[in-house]
Amino acid sequence: MKNTKEKILESALRLFNEQGISEVSLRTIANDMDISLGNLTYHFKKRDTIVESLYLDLVAKLDAIALENIDAENVLQSFFKISDAIAEGFYEYRFIMLDFVHITRNYPTIQSHYRELIKIREFQFEMLVAELIRTNIIREELIEDEYKYLFMSLRIMSDFWLATLSIDKDTITKEETSGQAKLLKLKIFPYLTEKGRGMFEEINS
Repeated sequence: MKNTKEKILESALRLFNEQGISEVSLRTIANDMDISLGNLTYHFKKRDTIVESLYLDLVAKLDAIALENIDAENVLQSFFKISDAIAEGFYEYRFIMLDFVHITRNYPTIQSHYRELIKIREFQFEMLVAELIRTNIIREELIEDEYKYLFMSLRIMSDFWLATLSIDKDTITKEETSGQAKLLKLKIFPYLTEKGRGMFEEINS
């Protein structure tokens, strides 16, 4: 059974996703839960703390996804599985991705954490690339820092996919998260060797 704190975060996540972060106050959340504002602020004194908690929940979920799907025997398939799961995670916490620039500018704790997280993610990507090159699944770099810029491209696509969709559409559905995962997969395709392309077709057939 969920405790009050978990219920508050669940309600806040739904409201932030439905209305946007700027439209939801502590009172909005309290009213939605049919509890007093005092009861809510006993658990979360500021709305900022709720936003930060949800951000950290998303990071924890993505870390768990990576651990669950990593397969040393098939690194390329692991990358694709993780891409699918990350796209779904971003949709579940979509208010963060839709207001990503606003949040990182106005929540110093999140900004600081995200900057450190990106360093870790880039190192993990470098290890992934090294293994894919070693196993002849992707080619060696043809120009200096080619894979460093590939990481940057993948990061931009991931962080701003939902924001781009929101410009084109009034409503974003969960099914459309598959587009983000497909985009990430196609982005890596030009770097695959003949062996890698054969694996790509087998995985995605």
